[in-house]
Amino acid sequence: MGNLLLLASLAASALGITGLAGIPVIALIGLSALLAAAAAFLGARPAGVLVVLMAALTVFFAAPDGMPQLVKSAGGNPIRFMRSYGLWVEIGAIALVIAAFVVAAIGRGPTGYHASIEAAEDIDRVVVAIGKVAAFLFIPMMLVIAYDVTQRKVIEYDSDFIDSGFYFSSTKLQELEWHLHAVLFLLCLGFAYVKDAHVRIELVRDRLPPRARVWLELFGLVFFLVPYCMIIGKLGYTFAERAWDTSEVSAAQTGLSHRWIIKAFLPVGFTILGISGAAAFLKCWVYLFGPDDLRERSSEYAGTHHADLPKDVVIKGPITD
Repeated sequence: MGNLLLLASLAASALGITGLAGIPVIALIGLSALLAAAAAFLGARPAGVLVVLMAALTVFFAAPDGMPQLVKSAGGNPIRFMRSYGLWVEIGAIALVIAAFVVAAIGRGPTGYHASIEAAEDIDRVVVAIGKVAAFLFIPMMLVIAYDVTQRKVIEYDSDFIDSGFYFSSTKLQELEWHLHAVLFLLCLGFAYVKDAHVRIELVRDRLPPRARVWLELFGLVFFLVPYCMIIGKLGYTFAERAWDTSEVSAAQTGLSHRWIIKAFLPVGFTILGISGAAAFLKCWVYLFGPDDLRERSSEYAGTHHADLPKDVVIKGPITD
């Protein structure tokens, strides 16, 4: 029942974006939040509650008939309001999401720690699935590059070929190449973090005991990764919104149009990375404070992947007298 309520909540948020005749957006967002809260009490998967509430809050802040309209109806200016109270609004939104997640985790059982590690694994599966699908963009990107190079260097702009339907502006092709590369990169950021495939500076970390490694990971998540993703997500949304409002096109005369599409992937990519960071936070939290039976499932950041260290050091950390 809880998961069905989550789907209904997500549908209400989607309707808040597209609009529904006769029903205010604020009412749809409120309905979405209530359904998500009810799902949390009924034992829905905590990861689902987290994602659905984030979707509802995104619609609330982004939709013109959402928070901006609410501020206007109270006689205020939305832009000035966010400049003055934006930080507190964001803190309140984060606190609401955390509270709903805690309620869902407690209701899910058998303990909040078990529900937390389940949520982390659910998030990992979704992020990995997105990354694997996005990885296939490598194929069209390589095809576009090969076609562009062949067109310029082999056919050499033959007049008959240019007049045919197979000729495309090299500027468009080159812009399409970096568009595809950017989307591939942004959608795979979270995938890389989940798989621990990103670059690390291991000179110090690999010589620390396991708990110290996890504390270091937790510190980096709280003070660097998650705040950075929030900042880039917020600024990236504004970046894409301006491109949409101005119908921005390429600066090149024969370039691609609809620049808002590629710019929209900036907040999307960093949102996925931020969600994967939330999953990593849950694993670190369970490892440090949870029961012993969950230690192995949450020990992803306690080890090291360097092949030049002995196996016992990788698992247990350096042996000191």
